[in-house]
Amino acid sequence: MNIQKFLKKKIKKIYKKYGISDDLDPVVRKNIKNNEIDYQVNGIIKFKKITLFSPYKLAIHISNHMKKLNIHKNISVLQPGFINITLKSTWLNKHINNMYCSKNFNISKKKSKTIVIDYSSPNIAKEMHVGHLRSTILGDVTARVMEFLGHNVIRQNHIGDWGTQFGILITQLQSKSYTSCHNIESIYQTAYLKYQTDPIFIKKAKKNVVRLQNKNKNCLKIWSTLVKSTIKKNNEVYKKLNVSLTNNDIRGESFYNFMLPGIISDLKKKKIAIHCEGSIIVPLKKFKNRIGQNMGVIVQKSNGAFLYTTTDIACLKYRCNTLKAHRIIYYVDKRQTQHLLQVWEIARKAKYVNVDTILEHHSFGMILYKNKKPFKTRHGKIIRLLDLLNKSIYRAKKIIKHKNPKMNNEEIKLIAYNIGIGAIKYFDLSKNRMSDYIFNWNQMLSLDGNTAPYIQYAYTRIQSVIKKNKLHDNISSYPIKIFTSYERKLVLVILQFEETISQLEKHGTPHLMCNYLYDLSGKFSKFYENCSILFVKEIHIKFSRIKLSILTARIIKKGLYLLGINTVSKM
Repeated sequence: MNIQKFLKKKIKKIYKKYGISDDLDPVVRKNIKNNEIDYQVNGIIKFKKITLFSPYKLAIHISNHMKKLNIHKNISVLQPGFINITLKSTWLNKHINNMYCSKNFNISKKKSKTIVIDYSSPNIAKEMHVGHLRSTILGDVTARVMEFLGHNVIRQNHIGDWGTQFGILITQLQSKSYTSCHNIESIYQTAYLKYQTDPIFIKKAKKNVVRLQNKNKNCLKIWSTLVKSTIKKNNEVYKKLNVSLTNNDIRGESFYNFMLPGIISDLKKKKIAIHCEGSIIVPLKKFKNRIGQNMGVIVQKSNGAFLYTTTDIACLKYRCNTLKAHRIIYYVDKRQTQHLLQVWEIARKAKYVNVDTILEHHSFGMILYKNKKPFKTRHGKIIRLLDLLNKSIYRAKKIIKHKNPKMNNEEIKLIAYNIGIGAIKYFDLSKNRMSDYIFNWNQMLSLDGNTAPYIQYAYTRIQSVIKKNKLHDNISSYPIKIFTSYERKLVLVILQFEETISQLEKHGTPHLMCNYLYDLSGKFSKFYENCSILFVKEIHIKFSRIKLSILTARIIKKGLYLLGINTVSKM
């Protein structure tokens, strides 16, 4: 049940009676300032030129029509044209019981669409570091949410397994006798220094890039070893992070190599790409350089090598034409915004993208240290993601041992993993993805405030409440009912679960789910403190409250699952 959507639909029908177009959506918002009001209808003031009525009079007419729906306890109108709605408890009772009985929380079914989600995308020959955290877990949340809503989700891990860095690495590995690629990052750093200073090395590296693109056997053998070694390490991180990416989701830059000559040929044929000083470029009038001139995007160098832009154009064509994507979402650093916009512009010009295909860049901010600089070690090195995760688990283990000295080691190990990983992920996801944020261990693992341990503890507490109140076979014959204001507030926030998921589906904003779970946990805590369950004498009230507790636990578990976080049995 999406109350917001339900109210919008009803108000839209009323709008028609006053000549207001279907294209104009009603603005219906949850009210968070006044406990006596559930929802507020805004935006009526913008219709003053469309109708004969003043915004205030129009709001009165709309509210009178809404009263006929018989879903309200109270509807009032305020100047200059706001409508406040307080819903009837009997109406809330009906929908909370439907939600309890439904396997899918009575969430509205949607027409399934194919949604391609591009996320994580680390580079080969480098270990995943803290900078990969946001792309990986933000994309994973969106994939989980879309699947929960019934969409066909195609995960795409667009790994950086092609390009100049491989020419550099291959040249270095050819010139030395390396027995393994175990410390490949160190090898790359040594090679990169040569690439900056040694003209002979530079020339060989550039040749090896072209040789690799032309499928030279020796180059491909070295490249394959590098790729396999890095993917194995990355999978260790994904497993620890509880992220749903697998090897089947990998579509690296190399995958599209066979398409690149055809892309260049087609762009030239369509007169989108032109020759310029030996290279092939695509002039784009929409984009300007630093001095205000039209930009030309290079798609093939004079030596025949292709660029990232060429690969990304091919990638987009593949996703639209082969995967039949209705919507493509990129979880890529905000510094890549212009690059993506250029790729999309070229692909649309070439008609590789369907007119109705939606392209979205869900960019994100950086993780900072307390000095507001990028989060690194004391020595200025980028922190390995695996080290960060292990440190969080270690810190969680110390806290658990201190609080539960008699708990056995295996139990501590499992709980520490779920709390440590959950804390890292939740701390990141609870921040608006557009913003930078400051990393803080103490806040992250706190049992107070909007943190994963607080939500996980709320879940274990509710489970404890349910176990103490033995269920009877005839509990199903007793419906959930609102008896107090505490129950009403809890019921209302539970019914707003679908609204939260709908926002995640539209905008990829998991911080809203974190805020929702924090609010839900807080509302349950108030309900539990003020409404007796164990000692209430009336059986219909007792069973109603038990069922309300069960539903709250289910919602918390599902909400955490959508965030990629596990619940725990005890803390």
